[in-house]
Amino acid sequence: MFQRSLIVLGLALPAAMAGQVAGLGDSPPLTYTRTVTVPLNALLLHDKALDAWTWTFGKEPSGKTLRTDRDQGVIEGLARVNFRSEKLALREETMGVIQYRVVVITRAGECRVTVSELTHTGNRGTARGGIHLGLLLRGDRPAKNVKGIGANTGRRIYAEVKAVAEARVLGLLQAFDARLRANAEQ
Repeated sequence: MFQRSLIVLGLALPAAMAGQVAGLGDSPPLTYTRTVTVPLNALLLHDKALDAWTWTFGKEPSGKTLRTDRDQGVIEGLARVNFRSEKLALREETMGVIQYRVVVITRAGECRVTVSELTHTGNRGTARGGIHLGLLLRGDRPAKNVKGIGANTGRRIYAEVKAVAEARVLGLLQAFDARLRANAEQ
């Protein structure tokens, strides 16, 4: 009886551990935040932030403001990054877009920019359909397996998508910061 219990426990324990390890793979969504302190009142800072939006995120493909509320100090918008894998040659399926949401919140002396909901959508116009990675997470793999490619190739493409998105978003945040500070001095 004792040996049977040990055998059952020996078989059940690795399965339970595998479930826990798989649960650890669930990562929070990728989000970038930058706070800029500028010595302006809330309304003036909102106007300067809207101008900085126009010259940074607004110039991106499909960059548009969804909502702007001067009294609440909120600017919301969408933009995207066009993507094509450099690691896989001649694969139209890797082409696509990484769409993201931008929320700018201004208060007296402070402007916070948050870029979130980075979502990759593959090229739907290909014969085999696009490679869709979905919502980008902080982890090293997509939320679900990518249809049409192997696991290792999927991880490499996922890492490349995240690197392209991060480089572009961080560059835009830096440009937004610089434009906002330059506008504040005028």
